[in-house]
Amino acid sequence: MKSFKIFLLFSVLLSSITNCASQKIEKIPPIQISYIYKQHWHSGQKAGGSGTNIFIELESELPENITLDSIYFETFRLALKQDSHNPLQLVGRRVVDSKKDYTIPVLNPVEKLETSNTTLNSSKFELEKNECVLRYTSSGTIKYYKYDSLYTKQTPLIP
Repeated sequence: MKSFKIFLLFSVLLSSITNCASQKIEKIPPIQISYIYKQHWHSGQKAGGSGTNIFIELESELPENITLDSIYFETFRLALKQDSHNPLQLVGRRVVDSKKDYTIPVLNPVEKLETSNTTLNSSKFELEKNECVLRYTSSGTIKYYKYDSLYTKQTPLIP
């Protein structure tokens, strides 16, 4: 009986460790993505800010059971919002105030994401320059998808 309890305890411990340690990245995208690109911008004024916008262009509308909520790229996690003029486009925005660095390192990125929309992410995913990870919810389950064709559009010229 004692060996059975030890075996049971070991099994529970092992399964909890393996479930917590693995953040499985899905191989198949949850929806059809046309492209994802990022675009750096600046206000054009010395006292103005700058930042990066990341755009996700979808081929069709999101199904009812799927919600794209954030994107990881470089060392950041950005909240995604649907473009009010284009229902097939989602946008994540990172703003850097010229007066101070707006990027906030946080202990709990999920809580801070809802308040500041930008969080620092130093170790969640290791990404190359052309990679990003979409965080989405499918039927109540949080999942991740790595996109490896991220490209940078030229910064718009502001007079």
